[in-house]
Amino acid sequence: MAESLFDKYGGFDTFTLVVSSFYQKVLDSDELEHYFRNVNMDNLMAHQTNFIAKALGGPDAYEGRDLRQAHINLDISLPDFLEVAELLEESLEEAGVEDVDVEAIIQLVGSLQDQIVMQT
Repeated sequence: MAESLFDKYGGFDTFTLVVSSFYQKVLDSDELEHYFRNVNMDNLMAHQTNFIAKALGGPDAYEGRDLRQAHINLDISLPDFLEVAELLEESLEEAGVEDVDVEAIIQLVGSLQDQIVMQT
């Protein structure tokens, strides 16, 4: 059985750092920070880390809402979604994730667009 991307890069230790770096970039973005006002960021980062773990072949510890329900009232635009993907890509690269694996992860994120982007 092939090693999962989650295990290949060090599991929760690595992806906790990736998620932390990612959300710092998001909160520093003038275009994105408003989505996260009044959000418990520690709770959100824990959910996101568990979601990534599951998505990348790690343990299934994610207990959050489905993506559509979690994002339906946020009115997320396509440009904002694309900026989020760029910031995640930067965070993955900074963590030492190989380009081919970064590309695979970003493709996975792109496949979720219709569940997250609600603005037409």
